[in-house]
Amino acid sequence: MGLALDEPEENDKEMTINEIIVAIDPDIESAAENLVLDFSERGNGLVLLGNESDCC
Repeated sequence: MGLALDEPEENDKEMTINEIIVAIDPDIESAAENLVLDFSERGNGLVLLGNESDCC
């Protein structure tokens, strides 16, 4: 699973989370339900946290 700062694709589901519009591929929507977008100060930048079974 990855993260991109890009325009939404035609089949993406758009939603507003904390006043930020995000787009997600419907095929991975259930896998992303419990993820949190965070910022790592250790040089990693934006990271996804919360799903211990997958590496982000």
